[in-house]
This record gives sequence, C-alpha cells and structure tokens, in this order.
Amino acid sequence: MAELACAMAAIHLPSLLSAPQRLTEAQWAAIRGGFAVLRETLTAHDVDTIVVISDEHFNTLDPRCYPSFGVVTDRRAQGPVESWLGVPRGSIDVALVPELAEAVLEQGMADRFDLTRLSRIQLDHGFLTCLHFMTPQWDHDYVWLIQNCVLPPLPSVRRSYEFGQMVGRAIRRWESPRRVAVLGTGGLSHWVGTPEAGRIDEAFDRRVMALLGENGPALTALTHDELEAAGNGAHEVRNWVAAAGAAGGAGEVVMYEPVAGCGSGMMRWQVA
Repeated sequence: MAELACAMAAIHLPSLLSAPQRLTEAQWAAIRGGFAVLRETLTAHDVDTIVVISDEHFNTLDPRCYPSFGVVTDRRAQGPVESWLGVPRGSIDVALVPELAEAVLEQGMADRFDLTRLSRIQLDHGFLTCLHFMTPQWDHDYVWLIQNCVLPPLPSVRRSYEFGQMVGRAIRRWESPRRVAVLGTGGLSHWVGTPEAGRIDEAFDRRVMALLGENGPALTALTHDELEAAGNGAHEVRNWVAAAGAAGGAGEVVMYEPVAGCGSGMMRWQVA
C-alpha cells in the first residue's frame, strides 16, 4: 500500500513570482526559509508523489461550471496558464498520477463525496507557486485536487476536513509502493478585487494557524462568516483544513509573516 508520509500547507501568493520586489528582504528571508523547511521535509520522508489541494482561479475552469471538489485525471499537465506570473506561459510540464486520481475518485464514491472528474486542465498559480520553491526541478509526480474556495455556495469547513480525511484514506488504501505528501495551498487573510484589497488580519491568521495546529473539533467549528470576515481570499484556508484532515495529527507553524496584501504562512502536520 502507498504511505501518506507527510502533510503541509503554504500560501500560493502569486506575487512571489510575478512581483518579488513587493516583499522586504526580511520577509523574503522568512518565506525562503519556510519553503526550505518544507522542501527538506519532502526529502526526509523520501516523498515521490505530491497531492496538491488548491482552488482554481477561473483560468481554466469556467465559473458557470465549477465543481465543489474536482479530481484532475490527466497523465501530464502544463502551466502556468497565466501570462503575468513571472514564469513563461506553458513552460512547466509535470507528470501526474492518474492511478492515484482514480483511487481518490473511488474512495470519494465510497465515502459519499460527489467528485467531478476533470481533464485537460492547465496549471495555475494555485498549483505552481509553492512547488516552484519546494520542487524547483519538477522531479516529483503530482496529483491535483481542486476544491471550491471561490464561488458561493462553498463547502463548509467541516466538509473540507472530511474531504481531506477521505483523501488520506484513498492514499493509504492505494495499492502502490509510493510515498505521498499532501500539500494544501492558499490563504491566509486577504481580499481580492474589493476596496479592502491590501489589508490583512494578523489576529485571524494566528488564531486559525493555532486551531490548525491543535487539529481538533474547534477547527471544524470555524464558520463561513468567520472566514469571510478575514477576506474573500481567506476561504482558501479550506485547503489547509483538508491537509490537516488528511494528516490527522498535530501541526506546527513553519513560518508566518504579516505581508501586506496577504497574511503569509506555512505549516506541517504529524501523520496519525
């Protein structure tokens, strides 16, 4: 059987690639240090496959047809689809693992999740940004699971946690010798396309990361309104919640910086 070796989460702030000058040297030192810890975690656990849980930002998927939970089943994918990300468009080509994607689809059906099969999906910054720093040679295999964090009505935080638990079961029951990591991307507090853009809520960020670290009932008691109050982009915390659900164990904060425009953090969890 496959082994769920580790689980982690990180921001996918696109300006890390498109506008790095917006960050101070101290902020960059913290962010690069955090990604180094996550990269070393992959190496220490001998990970060969990374399951990425993120939202898709209407670059490939149409808001008129957007799943609550989607599973990309292609064998390869290219990106970035965005022309402004600071990486040549379509220059990254990654190997996906459709066999594991199918295992997630099967486990989802068994666990009463109505998952949507997706193909011919180009990679956007939700998938690429973290991995640009964590696996810069793109020498792992990947699976992309897309969770709706952008288009109301959104899954509840509890449902996102249950989604992660289901993904963890699918990995553990998959008949393969692979060693798998789960990576949730997005968040933390930020506003996109609203008058509040540029603000963050540091108190919210630190409270949510503490709950993610405890990884107990208080985490799944978070409400939609609590996330909404920290910005429409804060709903991407659901991807971190899913990673916590997959792991099941306690988490630790790898780094946090109150970067203007997006509360910026990283975490990793013990695998129960």
